[in-house]
Amino acid sequence: MKKRLKRILFIFCITPIIMFGLIYIGLTAYYADGFMFGVFINGIYATGKTPEEINEKLLEQEKSEPLIIVDKFDESISFDLKQIGYQVTYLTGLKEIHKKQNPFLWFKGLSGEYSNYSIEPEGIFDEEKLKNKLFETSFIKNAGDKNKIKVEIEKTSEGYQLVDTTKNLLNKERALEAVSEVLKKGEGRINLKEKECYDEVELTKEMKDNMALWEKIERFQSGKITYQMEGEQQEILDASVTSNWILQDEEGEFLLDEKGELQLDQEKLQEFVEGLCDKYDTTKKDRQFQTTRGDVVVVPAGTYGNKIDKKAEIEYLMEAFAQKKEEVHTPAYSQRAWGEGEDDIGDTYIEVDMTEQKLYYYVQGRQVLSASVVTGCTGKGNGTPAKACYIYYKQRNRVLRGEDYETPVDYWMAVYGNIGIHDAKWRGKFGGTIYKSNGSHGCINTPYKEVQKLYEMAEEGTPVMIFY
Repeated sequence: MKKRLKRILFIFCITPIIMFGLIYIGLTAYYADGFMFGVFINGIYATGKTPEEINEKLLEQEKSEPLIIVDKFDESISFDLKQIGYQVTYLTGLKEIHKKQNPFLWFKGLSGEYSNYSIEPEGIFDEEKLKNKLFETSFIKNAGDKNKIKVEIEKTSEGYQLVDTTKNLLNKERALEAVSEVLKKGEGRINLKEKECYDEVELTKEMKDNMALWEKIERFQSGKITYQMEGEQQEILDASVTSNWILQDEEGEFLLDEKGELQLDQEKLQEFVEGLCDKYDTTKKDRQFQTTRGDVVVVPAGTYGNKIDKKAEIEYLMEAFAQKKEEVHTPAYSQRAWGEGEDDIGDTYIEVDMTEQKLYYYVQGRQVLSASVVTGCTGKGNGTPAKACYIYYKQRNRVLRGEDYETPVDYWMAVYGNIGIHDAKWRGKFGGTIYKSNGSHGCINTPYKEVQKLYEMAEEGTPVMIFY
């Protein structure tokens, strides 16, 4: 009886021990392949999971983004990692964590003391592809070559520029190593200057002299004047123009003043202003003119139109250039047309049709006066010239004098040289073909009542289109 009782007690005591041992051994085997109880990696609960399984979960959180490469000038490019077969993996770090754990101590996690790990990914890529693709990028191609360094001043269509290859001597191999290292660490940005990927060189005396000269040139050709001309037209005065104003000797060497500064070639500045005048002075422009009789005629250039004040503009540019101004400038005019743009005659003007021997006055496009006239005598070689001109002077009670005449008139409106519109009380008839044999000395003889009205209405500056 006692033996039986002892056997029962033995079985009762040994069974839990065996059960516990089996459970312990089973869990030990379970955690031998996976992470132990209470393990978190990068915020993911890893208990019982293999490194491969956790790697997949971590990769699900990864975003496919390009590598940002920053050069020494703080300019950046985006490097597409797909072209080098780039991938990331956490397996190395995961296996290290897994290797350090003791599966026989799995029960430590039951105490509530969890293990939190943080690991970084590792980059995997094709090294040869990285080299080929990296060397094709702009910051590598545009980098200077230590064996071909120079500091030179070159003339371009945009002005003088400094070519200085000493400032961008990127060591390509060092850059490749730095980029490769960053990619292997799974980082997404690299600053090549911080990674010491640039070479430094000692400047020669010639290089230093060129740099000193460049500073003078840069100051000289700085500033920008935008000429706002009639309508929407503009003329830009910047380094592309002012670089040509540096005074040079016959051999093209820059001439310095007593202070060692570059000098302004004033003749070139004047040439620029004269070029503006040639291009925009409309006093030199023939006019397409719609006549009252219905056709379009070409009225030869005369005195009417815009005329840039050459002296004022030269003075302005001298001051603006000295102060290196940057502004929009409307040129000064010694004479202004009444209208703007191509058709600067406007809609208020006097029309003298010498074929029809008629004078018309239009105000804001409406004809307010019409008169028959007598123009210069073509038979005696005194024909009135066809010109685009204007009333530049008005006078009452003037005496007209010539080689063989002295004639008083009550109303005088000078339009071109000694030619004017005036009354002619000695004439009984106007119009027709009188001008061919008995015309004036060149003036436009107008009936008294009509010229009186015209004198009262027309202002100085009124355009006068004279034509056949």
